[in-house]
Amino acid sequence: MATSNAATTYLERRILDYLFKNDSLSFASPGNSIYVGLATAATDAEGQKVTEVQVDTDDANYTRQQVNAAGWKQSTTTVAVAFAQGDTELILTDAEAFPAAGSVTIDDEIITYTGKDATATADVNGAVSSSTNVAVDGNSGTITVGMVVTGTGIVGTVRVATVTNQNAIVLDTAVTLSDDVALNFDGTNTLTGCTRGVSGTTDYAHSVSDVAVSDAQRVINDDNIEYPAASGLASAYTVTHAFVADKNIATASVNGAVSASTSVTLDGNSGTVVVGDVVTGTGITGAASGVVRVATVNSQTSIVLDTAVTLADDAVLTFDGSNILFVGALDANKTLAVGDIFRINAGNLSIELK
Repeated sequence: MATSNAATTYLERRILDYLFKNDSLSFASPGNSIYVGLATAATDAEGQKVTEVQVDTDDANYTRQQVNAAGWKQSTTTVAVAFAQGDTELILTDAEAFPAAGSVTIDDEIITYTGKDATATADVNGAVSSSTNVAVDGNSGTITVGMVVTGTGIVGTVRVATVTNQNAIVLDTAVTLSDDVALNFDGTNTLTGCTRGVSGTTDYAHSVSDVAVSDAQRVINDDNIEYPAASGLASAYTVTHAFVADKNIATASVNGAVSASTSVTLDGNSGTVVVGDVVTGTGITGAASGVVRVATVNSQTSIVLDTAVTLADDAVLTFDGSNILFVGALDANKTLAVGDIFRINAGNLSIELK
């Protein structure tokens, strides 16, 4: 579900708000843990579209687990290195949640970019003593300005300030390094091929810590999610769809006895009752499927069920929305083995399998 205009942006944010029970522009600590998972089949899901479906049992077609939401990241970050007018490479503090190409807004300027920088490795060629100048050899990959450098002797965040050539670089911080120390260069937080002042906006200089926002509304989890053998995955589990669902559980008491009616008055609510919630409690029976759902929410104290029920005053009801899933088809099927790792992207409900 890609953002292309104000309408789709609005819809994406509404979906994200639903999933995370929080402002879609701030995922630092969503209110609920969420469920993420994989499905071998989703008959109610339309190809390449997002569809809300109901899953009443943990059948063989679905595998899911609860994940604490604290590790989720979104496509908002800050400028790591001052971005001058005319610059075509934008270095951010963390661009992991940004798509491979797209657009970013900083202040009032819209900037498009065509890619992200890569990674490289090299060995120190000759000891360095409290200097920013470093000679390297044994290179793999291309070292570029802005890459974050790590290795024995590198303390704090150190970046490449100048690339004289691939065997002679200048860092932004003086370091002391032993000969032959292996260095890693990470440029994945650098957006490349930037076109400045897009859509009539102005090419401005941007300072460190200015907020940069991607238009893609992607959300990822840094820690990934691993399915161990205990998850019950078969050795050949073919994935065709991904889903996300929040842990939406609410309770309330019946406020006034109900006799063979779908209308129920509540009080003593805890959590939020929403349409589609599965209702359980003493007196909840009679549906042909054995499942009674919330059909209408007039307010949190006045609801309508999809099945007539008879309930005693003060009966405690539980409203379970954790089986309401947003399902999206994958671009390509994947056979997932036990222990494989995947990352879910709640912005368009796709997953990245590793």
